[in-house]
Amino acid sequence: MKTLTTNIGRREFFNKSVKVAAATTLVSPVLQSSRVDAAEMKEYSGSRALPGFIIDSHIHCGGTEKWVEDMVRIYRPYNAMACVLTWINDMELMVDAMKSHPDIFIGYGRVDLDDPNAVREVEKFKKAGFVGMKFHSPRKNFDDQSYFQAYRLCEEYKLYLLFHTGISSRRANDEPAWTSSSRMRPMYLDTLCRAFPRIKIQGAHLGNPWYEEAAEAARWNPNLFFDVTGSTLFKFMKLDRLGEMSNILWWSGEEGENNPHTLKDGPSAWEHIVFGTDESPEGLPGNIERFSMMLDANNVPPAIRKKMWGEMMAENLGIDPETHRFIK
Repeated sequence: MKTLTTNIGRREFFNKSVKVAAATTLVSPVLQSSRVDAAEMKEYSGSRALPGFIIDSHIHCGGTEKWVEDMVRIYRPYNAMACVLTWINDMELMVDAMKSHPDIFIGYGRVDLDDPNAVREVEKFKKAGFVGMKFHSPRKNFDDQSYFQAYRLCEEYKLYLLFHTGISSRRANDEPAWTSSSRMRPMYLDTLCRAFPRIKIQGAHLGNPWYEEAAEAARWNPNLFFDVTGSTLFKFMKLDRLGEMSNILWWSGEEGENNPHTLKDGPSAWEHIVFGTDESPEGLPGNIERFSMMLDANNVPPAIRKKMWGEMMAENLGIDPETHRFIK
């Protein structure tokens, strides 16, 4: 086995490591009519049915027309939409993509909370038709009140907010970085959910490695969601622990009826989890497979699975799953 000698980031590693091929038993008529070559897509177990509707709640803009073409080619056969995290320099590319392919692209802006221009950039993204914002690598904790001006504006604009939580990738180099994974603990989102109860908030990566902290924050906040992108499912699969996710996401929707220490009439634990990839477009099939394996290992009911694949995000964003169009 060859030894990996090149230092690369987490996302780049996964993108390079996921090779894609397609199972011919799952090729739909839409897939057959598209430009997707079966050899380019990751094999997906024939024992599992593909979800009928998907929203990838976490993918980064690739910044090129080729990337846009790849997204359309790969995502459309899966009836999948994508929330695309976009820096201001790629705004024009994403605006064009949303206009040309509204059935695929959902625009999220990305700003640096410590940048003096952060509020102005949020305004620009909103005016350009973006419906969400992504925040990462703050120099202070996410719930520091110096960031509240940006959050208040997002609440006023009814923007969906995605925060990186947990461990953050880095490269092995000698360049200083003025941030820390500890500033992005999932419990800081509990503060924000309480301070801004009208905002829908998503934490990336289920707070890896602070999974229980993330889950307990979600248990008391019906407006808080998490994805399980990144290394988590790889780790749990390698350690044969996928079934243990139910020990973290443990409560039912009826838990509050008999347990005074759980939110009454709140969603079940699994209804706080939404699908995402955080990889290149080619990573979609592999992420579908791993997410399905997690659902199977924890016996998640079919009705809740549909919510997790895309219906919950569609509700949060005001999208009709049938038409892929915004309804509010």
